[in-house]
Amino acid sequence: MIAQPEIPTSPAADAARIEQSNSAPPGRIFWTFIGIYVLTTLLGSAAMLALQPVSGIDRAALSLVQFAPALGALATWLIGRKVLGPLFPAPVSTRQVRANLGYLVAACLLLSALIACATAVAGHDLVGAVPVGGVPFVVFFVVQLVGATGEEIGWRGFLQPLLETRLRRFVAIAVTGAVWALWHVQSFGAGPVVAVSFFVSTMAFAALLGTLGTGGFWQRVLVAAVGHWLINVGIYLTAGDATLDRPQIVIVALGAVFVTAATLAVRSLRTR
Repeated sequence: MIAQPEIPTSPAADAARIEQSNSAPPGRIFWTFIGIYVLTTLLGSAAMLALQPVSGIDRAALSLVQFAPALGALATWLIGRKVLGPLFPAPVSTRQVRANLGYLVAACLLLSALIACATAVAGHDLVGAVPVGGVPFVVFFVVQLVGATGEEIGWRGFLQPLLETRLRRFVAIAVTGAVWALWHVQSFGAGPVVAVSFFVSTMAFAALLGTLGTGGFWQRVLVAAVGHWLINVGIYLTAGDATLDRPQIVIVALGAVFVTAATLAVRSLRTR
């Protein structure tokens, strides 16, 4: 179950919510901007896919399409910043961000351990910290954070908080997760088991990142990007380029559901 966000009760927070509701654009305008974001992200994805072969950057090391959600967010912001600006949530305390990062790092470490154990039990060798795409693993490790940030600027930094102004938070998380999953269109051409497993794992990760990412724009991006980064690196350490193969993708899906449920349950109990 997705934990509900903490609801601030300070006068300043109440005033901010009232101001946000008073400045909310009509539904038709709001959903037009959501459509613009999706369209510009898709156009940016096509541009990044075309640029990848001529960039000289191996896609295994860094996939340029990861920056498309950030490009979509930037384009939409430039078009509608006067309308969209008042809709973004206020920052939360640094203490809360640190706590959420702690839960996220613990969840990612647990996920990596579970995937590694299950992969070994299934009779597959672990890939380990080997060079990726012609670059040393340490370079891959760093640039994966850059790529994850590019995605999370768009998904959890831009799209989800906007949806939260019109939808219940858990619905906004689910819609963002579904768009995020379907954006990985190449993952749905490898058969139903792979497609379903990928969708399940992505939705579970969306619940984890979307619930722990609270506060202002950069606070949400920070938390979600770190989690996205650690998830990607942890999966690569076990499966390498075979992340969409069976049984690896099934193992990841089961691990994602378990770790997300356990992490959010523990967090919910500790914040009561």
